[in-house]
Amino acid sequence: MMSDMYQHTLDQSRKQLSIDIMASSVFSCDKEKHKKLGQSTTNIIPTDHSSANQEYDDPARPSHLVNSSTIHSNAASVEALLNRLEALDLDEGSSSCKSIAEPTPSFRLRSQIIKSSRLAFDLRDTILNGPYNDEEYDYLYTQTEIPIPKGVKELTKEENELVDNILRKNQNGMVSQFKTAVVEFKDIYKLYPETWLNDEIINFYMVLLMDRANNNNHSTNVDLPSIHCFNTFFCSSLRDQGYDKVRRWTKKVDIFNKHLLLIPINKSYHWTLGVVDMKRKNVTIYDSLNGKHHGPTIKLIMNYLELEHMDKKKTPFDASGWKGIMASDIPQQGNSSDCGVFTCTFAERLTRNQGFDFSQDDMTSIRRRMVLDIVQKKLSI
Repeated sequence: MMSDMYQHTLDQSRKQLSIDIMASSVFSCDKEKHKKLGQSTTNIIPTDHSSANQEYDDPARPSHLVNSSTIHSNAASVEALLNRLEALDLDEGSSSCKSIAEPTPSFRLRSQIIKSSRLAFDLRDTILNGPYNDEEYDYLYTQTEIPIPKGVKELTKEENELVDNILRKNQNGMVSQFKTAVVEFKDIYKLYPETWLNDEIINFYMVLLMDRANNNNHSTNVDLPSIHCFNTFFCSSLRDQGYDKVRRWTKKVDIFNKHLLLIPINKSYHWTLGVVDMKRKNVTIYDSLNGKHHGPTIKLIMNYLELEHMDKKKTPFDASGWKGIMASDIPQQGNSSDCGVFTCTFAERLTRNQGFDFSQDDMTSIRRRMVLDIVQKKLSI
């Protein structure tokens, strides 16, 4: 999975950084320690090596102090490595990532790298000031870690009790209303495990995604992409009744001024997610069953963009450089009922620049969090 690749790259870079720092210091000939830190470590970020994938072949380190010129030479090398870490291009517009269907999980990784870089400088200074033992090294090494959120966050005890109460059988009436979205108990019960989601649940969730993006500047320092979410009837209406049917659906929004357009799509009782990325110029379909038959849907969306631009901007849409993508190497469902949950979770991760850190095993937890979010009318992650 693409997010795993980025996480692996950053973790390996951190290990490489620590090993380079250690090269300028005293180190006892502890082979197990060396094996723990150095074995199979890859130099992800090139220094003076010919290949970015060259093995870091480190012999047993001497137990005596190296001379000062070697220390400061290696220190300079560490500083250069830190500069490269800080300069890593993790922005959405990175040229190295333009052909990747899943966006880079930046999630403020640049600021995290800078923070870890500063800690690494402290580690280097401590090393240069004199000998230390393995325990001190273990502590210092952990301080250079680049924190990356992993996996699906579990609900608290209080949150679980609230969700259990909402999901009690035989309740009627409204559960939650937010802006134009309404969910009743008959809808919320669709979030029971292995139950197919309906339009009401997905549309409510899309409204929550837009609300988070719209309020982003007022509530967090994390830079989220600007988005617009179409409802679940958009694609079928466009396909079956043509552009005139949906022309007025965007009279209050300029979709061409957004970063991402999200389109939940239902076809043959299967939910998928269409995403238009205005910056990268692509239309991507995320299918948790890994279907390869989405060419007509991509063409339908591209045609819509052309008609919408002519209608709202009164000029032809420049389709040069645009491409259609059927996302691969993404989480896949293991049953016939969780496609809607995958669709919503793809959308949630994409709209906060987070990698796809979930799997089929997380579906029950994600469903329960969706109940919580709908009841509270706010995304809790």
